[in-house]
Amino acid sequence: MSQAALAGLVERSESWMRGVEAGRINLDKHSVIDRLSAVLEVEVSWLLGQPFDMSQGTGHDAVPALRTALRRTSLSLSGHRGLRSAAPQSSLTDLRADVDRITRRRQAANLLEVMRQLPDLTESLNTAILMASGIERDVVSGLVVETSHVARTILNQLGYHDLAWTAVENSAAAAARLGAPLMVAWSAWDRCGVLLHTESVGEAFTVAETALTELEEIMKEPTPQVLSLWGALNLRCAVASARRNDAVSAWAFLAEAELAADRLGADRNDFQTVFGPTNCDIHAVEIAVALDRPDIALKRHASINLAGLQSKERHTRHHIEVAHAYCRLKHDAAAVDQLKHAASLAPEYVYNHHTVRDLIIELHGRAQPSAIDAGLGVFERAMRLQ
Repeated sequence: MSQAALAGLVERSESWMRGVEAGRINLDKHSVIDRLSAVLEVEVSWLLGQPFDMSQGTGHDAVPALRTALRRTSLSLSGHRGLRSAAPQSSLTDLRADVDRITRRRQAANLLEVMRQLPDLTESLNTAILMASGIERDVVSGLVVETSHVARTILNQLGYHDLAWTAVENSAAAAARLGAPLMVAWSAWDRCGVLLHTESVGEAFTVAETALTELEEIMKEPTPQVLSLWGALNLRCAVASARRNDAVSAWAFLAEAELAADRLGADRNDFQTVFGPTNCDIHAVEIAVALDRPDIALKRHASINLAGLQSKERHTRHHIEVAHAYCRLKHDAAAVDQLKHAASLAPEYVYNHHTVRDLIIELHGRAQPSAIDAGLGVFERAMRLQ
């Protein structure tokens, strides 16, 4: 395919395509990246390349087995018994313990351990789906929703957004089987996670807003779990609005989430959303960055107390967002310091993060002496950008 032909298929100029192939232009828009990957019939992760050494083990070696297991989950949920996995049948007590363990590891941002466990756990759940009946099958369906959430977050982190979508579709199918409104709302929240990662902002907003509408009746007398989901979905709408540069809507949805957090009175982790007052503050930083208001982001960051927030993953993501704000202001040394803080919490998480890669490339391009002195080279070497 010629450069001119490929450029036309992604609605760009031939000179732009030459710049990309020559390394003069960075692929920094998810919409263009997704279009290129579709036209070339390759995965996004293959198209972009990986900023790490596969031989050192980063979780990617488990992806083929996980892909097979998630595909089998979809078939198992549809009742295709002839395609049962080879995994032995586990007791519900053991499955519950395994799901709790992998959830703790994800929230500790222990990416490698999660990926080591995830394929086998998924296959064990596939066997349980086909063998269980009655109430036990409902319990397994709930475990599928929880495990699919773990798979979605990790696969988004590693860049396998197509496979993350398979995970959330499995979650939605299991939630629909249960018929539990809160499980359905949770699966919608998870769908938004994939859509936001791929910059499908309009779809993410629609999914979240629809889920909020379906929760309105329950919100008349809400439990803490309902308030958590209500708040978390409002945060999804706030982020989507910010990425559409709709500041009025973004801050309004954040305000609604903050009202729910105030009613809860403390940070919680219902449905693995880590929702509460602190998470609202963290999202305020993300929203301000998306609206290109790094000044507001840093002001909100200065007032946040992260001490009570148990999720190391959320801590790490927050420091990456703060680094993004500093980078926008060209305070490069401060940006590197924030990335160092994030890496001290969860190095694999940071070194596999696409936003961090983009930040390091931008910081490298400016090559401020203060950033170099702060340790920029450590990231360049760890992410194989040197």
